[in-house]
Amino acid sequence: MRLLEESGIGITEETGNMISGFQAFLKGKCPQCRTGNLFVGSLFSKKFRAVHTNCPHCHVKFESEPGFFWGAMYFSYALVVATVIIVSVIIYSIQEEPPLMSTSIIVIGISLILTPLHLRLSRLLMVYIAAPYRKFKKELV
Repeated sequence: MRLLEESGIGITEETGNMISGFQAFLKGKCPQCRTGNLFVGSLFSKKFRAVHTNCPHCHVKFESEPGFFWGAMYFSYALVVATVIIVSVIIYSIQEEPPLMSTSIIVIGISLILTPLHLRLSRLLMVYIAAPYRKFKKELV
């Protein structure tokens, strides 16, 4: 599959599909070629945490320095806090004064269920935002 550059959006020659930076982010693709996968397995596999060392397509190194993904903890923290706030607001809008114990169990349960998603999103944010030098480059495709 080969991408062509057209005003910052990749187009696959085989299918004609548009691949924007946002779509590449949501699909967990490399920020430079938007083709190679960042993660080894799917979100629902046992390897949901595993990240490729290099892009399988353009061979760019994802972890630019030792401990690079430790910074993803800050993004993950923000995602968990947002989840807790949103779930709490929903619970309090449904019931006027819900019991604290049931509210806590629901919030913690939903946070635990969303842990794989939070982990992946935080690593993607780290690669796409905290490493802005990794921009889409048509010559790497």
